[in-house]
Amino acid sequence: MNDTKIQWHPGFVAAMDLELREYRDGLVFEKEYNLNTKPLEIDLLIIKKERDVRIRNEIGHFFAEYNVLEYKAPGDRLDADVYYKAVAYGCLYKAYGETVDGRKAEDITVTLVREARPRELLGYFRDAGTAVEHVHPGIWHLSGSRILFPTQIVAIRELEGENHAWLRMLTDRPWKQDVDRFLELWRRLEGKAEREYAESILE
Repeated sequence: MNDTKIQWHPGFVAAMDLELREYRDGLVFEKEYNLNTKPLEIDLLIIKKERDVRIRNEIGHFFAEYNVLEYKAPGDRLDADVYYKAVAYGCLYKAYGETVDGRKAEDITVTLVREARPRELLGYFRDAGTAVEHVHPGIWHLSGSRILFPTQIVAIRELEGENHAWLRMLTDRPWKQDVDRFLELWRRLEGKAEREYAESILE
């Protein structure tokens, strides 16, 4: 029996980098961003270098200036407590700005990413009166008085494969068409860093 523990988070960071590679020059990717001197870290923080840059990618289109991404590996739960933990990270990131209110709440978003649709979490929000809008295949936006930061939920398995080949490989049961698409795109990569990101996803 193979007891090797798969390290999903490096693959997630690499997939998001490749997902948004067209906009890399305008973004800062801070993986496992430490919020303070204690071990409390955001899975991925994406910062727009210029606030008015519009990202056409369906996930990145939602981004504001500061974007907290919480990723759950296949088999991990994505529930209300995970949501509140990600919101807490957003709150701490805001509070630790260099000046009072230096980072505005409206400039922070939260993105929750998981392989499968988190049905219970979506139900939790609907039951609480939160507006849940299915904006693209695999992507839901949350709004309402109970949502502190603009929030989106991403179900990787439901993303349209052609547009999100990098993320769709973050599964322990990849579909053949996803593997074929991934390998096709990998062969087209020219930069050393991009090829290393693709290798990280495969690892």
